[in-house]
Amino acid sequence: MNTLFNGSKLKIKRSNRHIDELQGILSAFLKTDFCRLHTEKDLKDGTYVLKFETTKEMPTDVPLIIGDAIHNLHSALDLMACEIVTLAKETPDRKTYFPFSKTRDELIRTIDGGKIKAAGSVIIDLIVDTIKPYKGGDDALYNLHDLDILDKHRLLIPVTSIAALIGASTIDEWGNSIQNLNLTVGQGGKIQIMASGSNIKIIKQGRPDFTIIFDKGQIFEGKAVIETLHMLSQLVFGVVQTIEKTYLSRGKGSTI
Repeated sequence: MNTLFNGSKLKIKRSNRHIDELQGILSAFLKTDFCRLHTEKDLKDGTYVLKFETTKEMPTDVPLIIGDAIHNLHSALDLMACEIVTLAKETPDRKTYFPFSKTRDELIRTIDGGKIKAAGSVIIDLIVDTIKPYKGGDDALYNLHDLDILDKHRLLIPVTSIAALIGASTIDEWGNSIQNLNLTVGQGGKIQIMASGSNIKIIKQGRPDFTIIFDKGQIFEGKAVIETLHMLSQLVFGVVQTIEKTYLSRGKGSTI
C-alpha cells in the first residue's frame, strides 16, 4: 500500500472540510436579510435617491475558517518537503519547508541552501521547472504562500459583492411606478441606483444576486472566496500528486 505523503493528503482533506464548513456558513448568511433597498434625500440638490446597502456583518468565524483552510494547504506542502528530505535519508529540521521565492533564481538559491536539495536533480528540476512556486511561475501557488503569511498578521475578511438587484418595484409620490427592476449594482456599501424629484416608495425589495469575494487590496482581490479556495486545494493536491508519481515511477516510496 502506498503511504507516500499521507500527512499532506490529510492536511488537504482537512482544508476541504474547512471550505465545506465555510460554504455552509456563508449560504446561511446570504439567506438572511443582510441587505436592503431604501431611499435617501440628497441634501445637495433635493432629489430622492434609491440606494442599496448591506445591513449585517458576516459571521465572525468566516475569516478564521478562511485562514484555517489556507494554512492547512500550505502545511500540506511543508509536510511534503519534510518527507522528501526523509526519503533522501536526511533528517528534516525546523528550517525544512516547501520552497517559495519571488523569482526563479531566488528559488534555486533557496533550494541549494536547504536540506531539500538532497532529493536530487529529478525532484528539484520538477519543483523549479514544472511546479514553479515563484512569482511569474505559478502565481496562484505563490499567492497561497503570501496569503498564509498575511493571515498571520491580519484577518482575511471578505466582502459581499452585489452584482445585481432583481425584481425590485418602486413608486414615487406622483404615481410613477417601476415594476420588476433588474439593476446592475457595484461592489459593497451603499450604491446609488436611481434618483427622482419626488420621494420614492419601495413596494418590493427584490432579490440580490451576490457572491462573497476577497476585499480590495487583498491577495486574490475581487475573486470569489469559495471558488478560489477550491482552486487552491486542487492546485496543492496536484502538486503533491505530481511529486508522488515521480517517486513511484522511480520505484521509491511504497513504504517510508
